[in-house]
Amino acid sequence: MEENKQLVGDICASIEELGNVIANNVAASHKDYERMIAALDSSIAEMKKRLGNNCRINR
Repeated sequence: MEENKQLVGDICASIEELGNVIANNVAASHKDYERMIAALDSSIAEMKKRLGNNCRINR
């Protein structure tokens, strides 16, 4: 009975640790996505400046 309690505790701790790893990876991926969007916006703004008022990029 005591071994089962220990096993359940170990399984719960492993699940919690896995959840933390997944949450950290999602957060890192979201930050990467935000950086890519910022770089894209910056590139679009630069192209608009170069092309002048004739640019029709709606961003």
